[in-house]
Amino acid sequence: MLPKSKPAVLNVNDDPGDPLFLTPLIKAGKIDDARNLSSVELPPYPLPSFSGYLTSGNASAPILLWLQGGPGADSLFALFTEIGPIYIDSKGDVQRRAFTWNTNYHLLFIDNPVGTGYSFTNNDAGYAKSEDDVANDLYSALTQFFLVYYEYQSSPFYITGESYAGKYVPSISYKIHVENPQAKVKINLKGICIGDGWTDPYSQYEYGPLLFQIGLIDSNQLSYFQLQTALIRYAMEQDRYMDAFRLSDALMDGDLINTTSYFYNVTGLSNYYNYLMTGIPDDLGYYVPFITSAVRRKQIHVGNMTFNRGNMVENMLMNDVMQSINKSVLITLANNYKVLLYYGLLDLICAEAPALNWINKLPWQYADDFRKAEKVIWKVNQSDPEITGYVKHAHDFYLASIRNAGHMAPHDQPRAVLDLLNRFFNNLEF
Repeated sequence: MLPKSKPAVLNVNDDPGDPLFLTPLIKAGKIDDARNLSSVELPPYPLPSFSGYLTSGNASAPILLWLQGGPGADSLFALFTEIGPIYIDSKGDVQRRAFTWNTNYHLLFIDNPVGTGYSFTNNDAGYAKSEDDVANDLYSALTQFFLVYYEYQSSPFYITGESYAGKYVPSISYKIHVENPQAKVKINLKGICIGDGWTDPYSQYEYGPLLFQIGLIDSNQLSYFQLQTALIRYAMEQDRYMDAFRLSDALMDGDLINTTSYFYNVTGLSNYYNYLMTGIPDDLGYYVPFITSAVRRKQIHVGNMTFNRGNMVENMLMNDVMQSINKSVLITLANNYKVLLYYGLLDLICAEAPALNWINKLPWQYADDFRKAEKVIWKVNQSDPEITGYVKHAHDFYLASIRNAGHMAPHDQPRAVLDLLNRFFNNLEF
């Protein structure tokens, strides 16, 4: 999800301050200086926040790392529109969020991969071109984070995200799993949470039947979708991932082509994140002018650095988009950590039904128990008149289906997703 709002324009006389680079302070052993300089105040939000550049509360509470998708969407999107303690209203003012993950958990947002949001590189070699690159850069940032904010190193650590983070989350989690035994800075990884994730494109690329069954396309258009899907999968089978990307972009996304996608042409919908909406809601972009203004730049220590909109990141990862995460990575994570996968049932681009093609076939150690597990009705409170969704789980592997929510489920149903997390982290029944 890439917001359409334009960044604020800096005038010559504006003072956005200077970018705060924490890595030189870390290397010099000036940990307290790094902490103090990175402090951020955003009234009326009263709790401690920090911001600064890392080169590639209650300390016992879990820390949740959030990674946005795209590829190329900044994680500030989730902070201000989905899960953070504050949001920006239509007037550009800061407001307190009624339901925030920050109520019970520490939140860490990283603009990822490099070149997303306020993160940057000075040359093309610095951009990630594979999930290994993404994992290496994130691992470097996380180890630096725990050096500066050392009191959190023993806290339970969960890696979360949505959409294309369906690749980022398992990639960095597996990197931590491999590195931890011999690492100087150990990360207390306990589990992962992925919302509407793009994890196994080959298995998930099945849009035609879904669109047909909900009435968005007819049988002739279904035939075209099926033909293009076959061509895309054939390209993936031959490791021609760039060709698969271009075919998919023309069929569904329309990100990098000079015209609209076939999906848009036949449905008229520019919002495939929630098929009940024709366009993207304006409130998803209110934070962009706010966070790029001179006064806010100074507060969060980014100075006059460019706020990147993600096009270069997507270009550099084009060969990665249609590649699936290795099954051995997913099996290792399912066998060793808690896993939560949740889907908004109004999502099209990363819908639950096609994702089940890989979830139900993943051969982890309790796969048979999961397939046989009962899918239960879930309400936040039993007195609620509406059903929240449905949950299925075996051992530490959970799958949740959220009603009245699209791709950005925490935005659409914040109360439901917060309740889901609380039950997942605390092993509570549904």
